[in-house]
Amino acid sequence: MKFLRICAATLAVVCLVCGCATRAIIVGQPRPPISTEAVRVYQVPPRHFERIAIIDSPAGTSWIFPDRPSMDLGISRLRAQAAALGANGILLERVYDVSAGSLAIGVGGFGSSGHSFYGGAGDVGGPLINHRVQAAAIYVR
Repeated sequence: MKFLRICAATLAVVCLVCGCATRAIIVGQPRPPISTEAVRVYQVPPRHFERIAIIDSPAGTSWIFPDRPSMDLGISRLRAQAAALGANGILLERVYDVSAGSLAIGVGGFGSSGHSFYGGAGDVGGPLINHRVQAAAIYVR
């Protein structure tokens, strides 16, 4: 039981450390901050725009079974970063995965009945994958 608590605590720490980092690379002229609601999301480049920064955000973590990453949360984080830079749009560029290591949990036991002994064990393991979203913070004229 103690082992499972340690594994759960380790998983929580890995997810917090690896899954919450955001970063921005400034490539243009930042503007005064605007509200997050004013930032539009583009999948195709608009006609006239200028790049302000390349921004990146986590979009969920999966273990063993791939789950649908929380794209809405990732995009809302991108919009917040863009708004802080004064960008009125984000141009989605790519969704990618980053390995965060792996996690395995095993259990076992044994017993006896009369003159015989028996035992069993099982384990499950797999990679921890952080899903990320990258976009360009843009100013649309």
